[in-house]
Formats: sequence, C-alpha cells, structure tokens
Amino acid sequence: MKRFVRVVLSALVLSVMLVACQPTAQYLNNNVTASNLHTDIPLTSHRGEPLLINSPQKGKVSAVFFGYTQCPDICPTTLGKMKVVMSQLGADADKVRVVFVTVDPERDTQGVLKEYMAAFNPTFTGAYTDPEHTRQMAKQFQVVYEKVGSGPNYIVNHTANLYLLDENGRTVVSVPYEAKPETIVHDIKQMLAQYR
Repeated sequence: MKRFVRVVLSALVLSVMLVACQPTAQYLNNNVTASNLHTDIPLTSHRGEPLLINSPQKGKVSAVFFGYTQCPDICPTTLGKMKVVMSQLGADADKVRVVFVTVDPERDTQGVLKEYMAAFNPTFTGAYTDPEHTRQMAKQFQVVYEKVGSGPNYIVNHTANLYLLDENGRTVVSVPYEAKPETIVHDIKQMLAQYR
C-alpha cells in the first residue's frame, strides 16, 4: 500500500512539474492581454454573414485590422503584409482568420468590401456595422479615427495596429504598422503552439 501511495504521489509531482515547465509564449510584438480589448458588437461580413470579432475560433488565431477601402497607404500595405504572412505560414494559414473592419461604413458597403478583400486574399473577411456601432467598437479596441475633408473624397485618419486574438477570442497581441511579416508569423506560431 505504501508503495502504491509513493507511485501515485511521484506521478502527481511529475505531472505538476511537466505542466509548470510548459514554455510561455514569447511575442515579438506587444502583449496586450491585460488591456482587455473586446467588443460584443455584431458585424456583418462581406459575405452577408453575422460576425463577432471576439467570438471563439477553436484552434485558430484571428488577425483583426481597422481601416477603410479608400485608404491610400496603411490599409493596402497591412493587408498585403497579411497576404505574405499567410504564404509564410504554409499549412498553418488555415488556422488564421483575417478580419478587416471598416471605419468608413458610409462608403464601405458589403459589395465594396467583397471586391477589396478579393484583391488581397479570398479567405480574408471584410466586416462592417452602422456608424454609431463603428464608433463604439473602435473605442473598445482603443482605435482612433477621424474624417478629414468633405465631399465624397474625404480621407479617414486611423490607428494602424493589427490585433491578434487567441482561440478564446481574447486580444493577445498588438502589432504596430512597421512590424515585418516575419514577426507576425512568429507571434501567430507562438499562439498556435499554445493550443497543442
């Protein structure tokens, strides 16, 4: 009996040690888990489907970016960078959901978003809601944006960070605009490794 108790206790101690030895993720971009960037505001995808940014995506990472389709530089550069990231991820690209949320819902209709996403990657999702919910959601994600100019050709200045969310819908990493694709690939792989 004593031998049995020793074996059980030894196994218990070993299992606790193994769990304690699990490496924690080391991100190259900014860990923002503690900031609790989250929204429950429902969106509509460019496919006409309901979408929640922070909904759980079992076994996946979500890459979320706020911008607008007529953006002359930041948005096409970021989406182009994500196209490179998806290529560098290889088979793991199937485990990444890329969501582009418009901060210009007056011009970025479902059809406009559909055409814009197709120019980068058919798996990318464009999403929108009404102007008031767009303001609320941007605030919840600490995204700042403002219209500059008047008439149909106004521009929208906006925060240029990309956010990586884990499979539970928690915002974990904030990626600055100047980040290289390799750092995004690294952070996504770190997050995916936590699921294994």
